[in-house]
Amino acid sequence: MELIKKKSLIASWCRSLVVKEFYITHGIEAKILFIFLLLGMSLFSYRPSLLIIRNLASVTSLSSDSLQAVSLLSSERLNLREMVTRTMSYSYPDTHMGFHLKNLTFFDSNSKLDAERKVLASIPRSLSKNAKKYVRAVFKISEKHQVDPIWILSVMWTESHFDYSAQSWAGARGLMQIMPATRTFINDEYHKAGFKLAVEGKDFNINEYFPYRVSSKERPDHISKIVNIELGIIYLKRLLTKFKNHKHATVAYNMGPGWTRGRLKRNLPVGHKNEYLDKVRFAYEQIVRKI
Repeated sequence: MELIKKKSLIASWCRSLVVKEFYITHGIEAKILFIFLLLGMSLFSYRPSLLIIRNLASVTSLSSDSLQAVSLLSSERLNLREMVTRTMSYSYPDTHMGFHLKNLTFFDSNSKLDAERKVLASIPRSLSKNAKKYVRAVFKISEKHQVDPIWILSVMWTESHFDYSAQSWAGARGLMQIMPATRTFINDEYHKAGFKLAVEGKDFNINEYFPYRVSSKERPDHISKIVNIELGIIYLKRLLTKFKNHKHATVAYNMGPGWTRGRLKRNLPVGHKNEYLDKVRFAYEQIVRKI
């Protein structure tokens, strides 16, 4: 009987050693996976459509990305912003898509990060280096205003080639090449209607708009970039509402709403043999050809 008790104690001691060894070896992984499970459950309880986990492959991908954190010190925190970018999708349910992309399947079936990468892969290398800086801001602000982000990128491509320092002979400036008078008018009208720009929001975080960390020294310049993009988007949405289609709204952005409205009133063609419209359409087609 004494011998049986000793064997039982030895077996119990061995099991505790195995458990301790497993915890020491895999404790960090277990904690990380537990955090992800808790976060996943909270996201599902808040809004099920936020977290897109379509199949086992995507779950495996998420796990491999998250497990890279094992090499970090346990005191370092997970990058939740990056995790959200990898798992959530941009949402444009109230958006009328533009020239060649007729539905929202691309955005519904891709995470934010994948959508950004695939769009950038369709832009020529000579432009993609600059475009990479602004794709996230365009997608995010277009989501706020429910405007086709591919249309916005196509106009930006045509207007400035994604160069913020661009300035036209007429004085149009920035990524969206907005005239100073138009900028002031759109800004004033938007605020009179009781709205705030993204940069004026209580929860505004500049690092959510760029694929890199913005230093305090760079902050004013990057805020100007976001404002330029948003005012251009607000103006394009205003033109789309007025003229009812992307073709006439695009021409109006270049030629002016007065000129466009006058042509339509006289039953004259708008956009026929229009080089600017052709360029925007070409850019749109190039961006969506792989998506």
